[in-house]
Amino acid sequence: MTLVSLVLAQCFVMNDPTPGWKQITLPSNAPQLAAPDGYEQFRTADTATVTHELTDVLRNSYRSGMGRQTFDFALPTGTKTVTLRFSQPLHSAKVDAVVEGYRGRMSLLDERRMSGSELVMPIPLPEANRAIVTVHYHLRDVPNLDAATVDRQVVPLSASDFPEKLRLENSFYVLSSGGPLELCQRPAQPMSLSAAALQKPVRSAALTPGK
Repeated sequence: MTLVSLVLAQCFVMNDPTPGWKQITLPSNAPQLAAPDGYEQFRTADTATVTHELTDVLRNSYRSGMGRQTFDFALPTGTKTVTLRFSQPLHSAKVDAVVEGYRGRMSLLDERRMSGSELVMPIPLPEANRAIVTVHYHLRDVPNLDAATVDRQVVPLSASDFPEKLRLENSFYVLSSGGPLELCQRPAQPMSLSAAALQKPVRSAALTPGK
């Protein structure tokens, strides 16, 4: 076995019975420590995707004209994607979408006809802080927004809106329900978490060498 494969195979066990975030100081031989898929997790010095839900981002929803419904969203710093899910298909309704930032605005959709119930919009404006989506529903049911998610990318260590307790240097955080958890060197493991999870309690946890 080569030195590289030995390092990549390095695993540890975290055994903590309490639920919540666990802060782990990264071992020198496992700087890219990660949990398996299905866990909310991040390393403070690496880019992570934070998902915000509808109640976090929807500022307003209102009728903006005859047969038009507008949805106004606040976008956190680093937003990459906005996804809207309606309660029923839009049946080829026209949709307008613009984003705004401190340097101006950009049109994403201009009367684009949409047939399905999901709308996914990449956000190309780096400083975007607002998105406005208007559905022209003439002769159709008023569009009802079931869900909305905003995915943003952030480096927790340098993000001022991250709780201080969740951005210690040289640290890995994983949201655990309690009990033993194997953590291994996983360079390709995506780092992701929900914005709501940032409010959960945090405690430091120790590692023991794995098999």
